[in-house]
Amino acid sequence: MSMRLFKIVSGLTAMTLAALLVALCSCGGNGGAPVSAPGGGAVQPPGPIVRPPIPPDQAFPTSLHGTRRGKITWYVGTADQPGFFTIFNKPIEELKCLKCHPGTYADGTPVDDATYHPDCKDCHILKPDGTPDLTKRVSDATCLKCHRRQDREIFFGYSDVHREKGYFRCMSCHTVREMHGDGMEYKSWLEPGAMDAACERCHRQVSPKVPEHDQLHLTKVHCTACHAKSVIACYSCHFPTKTPSTVVREFAFLLNRKGVNKVYTGTMMVLTDKEKGKAFVALAPYRAHTIVKKGRTCGDCHNNAAVQEYVQTGKITVTKWDGTKAVIDKPGVVIPVPPDWRTALQFVFVQTDQGPSPNWSLMKEGPADMTQMLYAEPLTPQQMQALSRSYSHP
Repeated sequence: MSMRLFKIVSGLTAMTLAALLVALCSCGGNGGAPVSAPGGGAVQPPGPIVRPPIPPDQAFPTSLHGTRRGKITWYVGTADQPGFFTIFNKPIEELKCLKCHPGTYADGTPVDDATYHPDCKDCHILKPDGTPDLTKRVSDATCLKCHRRQDREIFFGYSDVHREKGYFRCMSCHTVREMHGDGMEYKSWLEPGAMDAACERCHRQVSPKVPEHDQLHLTKVHCTACHAKSVIACYSCHFPTKTPSTVVREFAFLLNRKGVNKVYTGTMMVLTDKEKGKAFVALAPYRAHTIVKKGRTCGDCHNNAAVQEYVQTGKITVTKWDGTKAVIDKPGVVIPVPPDWRTALQFVFVQTDQGPSPNWSLMKEGPADMTQMLYAEPLTPQQMQALSRSYSHP
């Protein structure tokens, strides 16, 4: 009797949940009219998180943390998107990028750059037998020692709705598979399949009361494009010194992320070679941890100052020289990446004497001599045309 009752209740619960999901998926934007899922009021959830087929100690050597493959991918680049190597012409091994680690291991032991290689002790306290002590949780501070952009977001006072809750940690969204690998060797965290973290895992539907949550935007625009307050970028970082001239913020590029197939936020890496007088700019999708509840409004993207400059001049000024450092030309303005971005985007490029206290100065300004964009594409002419028009909801 009790088992039969359990089956009946379970069946009713399942049917109720299914009906609720259908109801939630049929409401949304588009002037309040019902729209079809997943392109309307509901968000397409990502695939399930799959447990790696091999244990962490076997998977780690091929993981992104183990191989540092992401650095190699961007430095070397591809045949049609060459990387920094094209300018500097030095093997990445000579630049010590693959042996970079901040100061100490997880237990506080100093790191010897000459002998360093990625290992469990980077993040874990080890037991006497040399295996990770899994009773001791890896702190967010350990993650932030390497993931410096996220650390800088906090340093500059950017809020994030997840951090503000107080109980969200890095591993609340990121998974063990991302940390230790799954036996596959990915070229970048941006490669499809490399990451499990996704807004849509928790945010299965969006409020129909928000005008921007209409069918068009939910289908074509990723959450980050509206809800990431700002991205940040080290300007002329690592080359030719290990000290950036400055950190630029209060901006975000808009580009099309491959694999996600939606408009996504992007950031940049700007580098110069003083001896050759060459400048290099790389653009990439970027998931800032500066998420705000109230997203951008129509006017923040449509017909904004950057779009107007492009329509009038065919150029978009990204950075300018203030006499001492490079700064964002239009703070707070979203910057669309147009089809002719290689010549349209205008930057200032800085150089230094590489002394004990680098003295940065303006080298030149304009478009970069060389550019790179991986895992993304610029906006299409149609998208730029749509952005050039003021937008209002029905």
